[in-house]
Amino acid sequence: MDINITKDDFDLTEEIEIFNQNSSDHGAVSIFLGKVRPEKNLESMQIDCYPEMAQKEIKNIAKIAYSKWSLDNIRIIHRYGSLKPKDNIVLVVTGSSHRSDCMSANEFIMDFLKSSAPFWKKEIYSDKEVWVKQKESDLKKLYQYGSF
Repeated sequence: MDINITKDDFDLTEEIEIFNQNSSDHGAVSIFLGKVRPEKNLESMQIDCYPEMAQKEIKNIAKIAYSKWSLDNIRIIHRYGSLKPKDNIVLVVTGSSHRSDCMSANEFIMDFLKSSAPFWKKEIYSDKEVWVKQKESDLKKLYQYGSF
């Protein structure tokens, strides 16, 4: 398991190489790459967090994913700071012997990151600023997994 909370951008190809070097037993890999949507008039997205707290909470959710699915490895990178449209925000990579486990675990982790992880996001438009709110649908999806 490797979790990185950072202001720095990342390169997808390099991250997959690192993931593959640190896990040799997977037959399937699931990758989610989240980016800042290039919405009309969006100038930037400010993501705030307490890196140590975010690291701890994401590590806990990764442990839950390991307990629910047969996983070989998990790699999570989540950025914070001021990001521009099309910038990378988050990368979740999971590996397992079979695709269903890593795909389910990847979706579970992303549901957590989207609804419950300790990140605060503000979209800054040319004419306004808007705090991004939790969506009820994301929370419901997360709690479907049970024991969370």
